[in-house]
Amino acid sequence: MAGLSPGPVDLHPEAEELAALAGRAPSLHNAQPWAFRVGRDTVEVHFDDRRMLPVTDPVGRQAYLGLGAAVFLLRLAMAVRHRAVRVELRPAPARPDLVARITVIGEREPTGEEVRLAAAVPRRRTVRTPFQEGVVPVPLRVAWREHAEGEGGVLRWVERIGERSGVARLVAEADRQQQHDPAYLEELRRWTAPERVAEGAGVPTSTFGVTPGVGHAAEFTPRDFGAGGRSGERRHAGPLEEHPLVAVLATATDSAEDWLRGGQALMRVLLAAADDGYVASYLNQPIEVPGLRQQLRDELRLAGRPQLVMRLGRPSGPLPPPTPRRPPAELLLSEEPA
Repeated sequence: MAGLSPGPVDLHPEAEELAALAGRAPSLHNAQPWAFRVGRDTVEVHFDDRRMLPVTDPVGRQAYLGLGAAVFLLRLAMAVRHRAVRVELRPAPARPDLVARITVIGEREPTGEEVRLAAAVPRRRTVRTPFQEGVVPVPLRVAWREHAEGEGGVLRWVERIGERSGVARLVAEADRQQQHDPAYLEELRRWTAPERVAEGAGVPTSTFGVTPGVGHAAEFTPRDFGAGGRSGERRHAGPLEEHPLVAVLATATDSAEDWLRGGQALMRVLLAAADDGYVASYLNQPIEVPGLRQQLRDELRLAGRPQLVMRLGRPSGPLPPPTPRRPPAELLLSEEPA
């Protein structure tokens, strides 16, 4: 029950376990732009700007979404450990690298929903291969939308024919622009390189998804991770599902705090979907091209700012192995002197 007096709290023995759990969050190209400082009763989440992607994400917006997702996983980890916490976003304006602080303030029982979401963490995947055909039931879509709203996000389904064709056109145009940008392709090459994957980050070739031809024939063009020059791995011959479920995750503003809220909303939706047997991948190309991002907002008449474009469905085959992660010890910062 929330509000009970806590016993002595010391998170130090759990530092690597907490870092490993938070490090399961999704991030652009699996860059993992985070570091954690674990104190006696606090966990700080820091932005490691050395792991930014300056071409694809020049202002760090998508990095902050990943950091927000890590914050949600830490909240969940504390909940299932029967801890009540206070979450502060960007608690020290003079320290821009410190994006969140989570402080244990008491004890409480986890909710049934928190237990289910925590159990779904190992099943959460980004799946770029075909999904099963079929309509996602309306009650699930309503529930996922409510999960996003519970974190301050908006999950906008792309359903009407005109909207789908408009969004598909923007995805294709953004993909075309990126595929002709040498700086983008070089950055993609770096984050799909074998040496990057060997260190526990980046996108391995086994998860690239379908071939470029299959991707371009789909209703919505997926990102071609092989365009960076890592195309030797055999890829899925497709085809992708004919009419995928597509949603845009939006937030009220483009403030850094709202990016962090958007990341928490994303993580909650992904875990709820995983608990229901569903997975996701992304169609973020138009979000990454400034002019097309505004067109996407106009196309869907969004009151807020679009942050992600998601494709959701049931995987048509076994779940792929988890993507690599850096060792937890590498994610931990030393505790500051008192």
